[in-house]
Amino acid sequence: MIELAETLSVDPEVVEMLLRILVSADYLSCTEGEYDLTDLSRMALLPDSPVGLTSWVKFNRVHWDIISLMEYALRTGRGVDASRFLESKEDWAVQQLAMLETARPVAPWVAAQVPIRTGATRLLDIGGSHGLYGAMICRLNPPMKSTVLDVTGAVENARKLACLIGIDDIVEYEEGDALKDALVIESLDAVFLGNVVHHFTPEQNEDLLGRIETALRPDGTVAIWDIRYPEQGSKPDLFSDGFALFFRISSSTRCYRESELARWLVEAGFTDVETHLAPAPTHLLVLGRKRHK
Repeated sequence: MIELAETLSVDPEVVEMLLRILVSADYLSCTEGEYDLTDLSRMALLPDSPVGLTSWVKFNRVHWDIISLMEYALRTGRGVDASRFLESKEDWAVQQLAMLETARPVAPWVAAQVPIRTGATRLLDIGGSHGLYGAMICRLNPPMKSTVLDVTGAVENARKLACLIGIDDIVEYEEGDALKDALVIESLDAVFLGNVVHHFTPEQNEDLLGRIETALRPDGTVAIWDIRYPEQGSKPDLFSDGFALFFRISSSTRCYRESELARWLVEAGFTDVETHLAPAPTHLLVLGRKRHK
């Protein structure tokens, strides 16, 4: 204990308090006063873990800053702009690495569910950050290529990240605001919205989906990948209800129900609307096709 405290330059008594909590949360085990990592921690919290979440843990510092504003949201019903907490290029780098860590385990499954017409060439990945989801869809549907449309802070670092993870041959990055800018990309065959609609209001989502439907070629696809919010009257769920509250604080919005997403797609003019539930119960994928000319 003392050796650990000295190595980390922290107080030994407080360290022990923290370690005991980590044992109770199953991140550590303790045998005769000796602490060790559990299988859960070895799976996710080491640099070489199979499902590494080390950047996600670092990014939780920003999450805590946002959660500290809960009282403001409770009193006003409004949240704040979460991007204000990303003040430097380093902040953006950690944020995108964190998002990449959560995408890696599920991106292959998501990509396999998205129907793409034969001969498709262009996909627009709105708010796509690292761009992995769009890249995986394109890998399954050559010669398709993806364009990530995201804010300036995200795009600057994403280009570097694309080289590191080997998707720079199939993904390009464009600075812009999907809520304001025209969605003009030649021969647009698909649009992917991954973990982004919870940052928009219902009205913004309805308008965006309408413009996406207009921009797509016939037989084009729209795919919404997002946190699964329980239907009204259902049993409370710690994960989805917790994230809904978090996004209310950080974006003045919330997560949306499957019925809401499907209705918006139909109202925007999409057909063949269907939902795929992810292997993990936290997310869902809602798809729509543009069938008319």
